Amino acid sequence: MPDVRALATAYGVRVEFAPLGDWGSVRLIAEYDPDGPIIRVNTRTLSPQGDREAIDRAIAHELYHHREAIGVVKRIAGRHAREAAADAFAERLIGARA
Repeated sequence: MPDVRALATAYGVRVEFAPLGDWGSVRLIAEYDPDGPIIRVNTRTLSPQGDREAIDRAIAHELYHHREAIGVVKRIAGRHAREAAADAFAERLIGARA
């Protein structure tokens, strides 16, 4: 049962909770910032005391992007395909808990 926060720590990625601003019609859940590296979970969307599974899924999704940045996985061309791959990675990690 993987702990995504511990996995982030193992990768040297800090996890923060911050209000990430207004994204209009887009619902931003989290972002990955390679300068850090940092994963920021959007407190406008998810409360730090909120749904742990949703938060962990967001962290896992952004960890995929970190893995791209450090060359563990090849960067896929096309934003939609990259986001789908990050979602699938998060699902595998979170689904592995059961």
